[in-house]
Amino acid sequence: HHFGFLLGDSGCNPAAPCCLRIIILMWLARPSPEDLVRNLTCAALELASIKEPNVRQTNNEPSVVMEENLKELKLILIGDAETDHDETRGARVAAAAVAQTNFAVGVVSCLDVLPLEVRKNAAHVFANLIRRPDGVAFAAVIVREPTILTSLTNAYKDDTADLALICGMMLRESARHEIVAKTILEAPVFWRFFTDFVRLKSFEVASDAFELLKVLLVGHCALAASFIRDNYEAFVLHYNLLLQSKNYVICRESVRLLGDLLLQRANFSTMMNYVSDRENLKILMNLLRSKKARIQIEAFHVFKVPFKILLEQFGFTHLGVCR
Repeated sequence: HHFGFLLGDSGCNPAAPCCLRIIILMWLARPSPEDLVRNLTCAALELASIKEPNVRQTNNEPSVVMEENLKELKLILIGDAETDHDETRGARVAAAAVAQTNFAVGVVSCLDVLPLEVRKNAAHVFANLIRRPDGVAFAAVIVREPTILTSLTNAYKDDTADLALICGMMLRESARHEIVAKTILEAPVFWRFFTDFVRLKSFEVASDAFELLKVLLVGHCALAASFIRDNYEAFVLHYNLLLQSKNYVICRESVRLLGDLLLQRANFSTMMNYVSDRENLKILMNLLRSKKARIQIEAFHVFKVPFKILLEQFGFTHLGVCR
């Protein structure tokens, strides 16, 4: 009714310029945010339901529908060089993404067969929904559907680097919510960050996995401290393997992260337990003797805690005993 003066009762007022009438009609015909989410979900589930890889790659119709709807959703949520984001419609998108319970599952389940640019748009939409002030509702959906986090973490592979980096970004944004971080920490897949993910041959993918590990262990201090206390032996076993890695980057980043962890007030009891163990002290002292200056420096920062009494207690009078 806002455009009645241009369109007339019949919608074809000859006084209105033809092109303007076309633009107005196109605006009125835009799909609603709810329709965009619904259409995207249906297309994603259709694509994900195709089991044969070759058929999935060649079935373009649902992929095209996803591409079109993702572009519209990204424009609403983020905007582009010419258009600002639409907060009102964005709030409706966020609400619809939560109400449409299969939305997140559908998008994540078919990321591997989407073209790269479409995959990026899907990641941008996903990340924006999780970053919003009301993103905790979308985070709850991620936690409620275990296949989402499983699919995203399983993407950490050398032979799918592009997919791994996109999924890694989605995981990091999700893990900024404590309920998601808690779910990842308590899942068996968490230990694979130590044994597999940060050890991948692809430097970019391994670094991405390490960034997520930092978010999990440092981004939620109280949560991580409680997890480490409850799983102390397993955690130390896995972490010491990283500290003794022959890979320079893994070793350097691990000792740096260890310093960040042990010097947090919430980890005081863990720090005292860790440095009270002779074997742990041997590992740290050998890091101080590393030929790599950066590793020496990071190991020295770990020793900012009062170790002197502990060293004397165990009879360490000089670093040369640690061989």
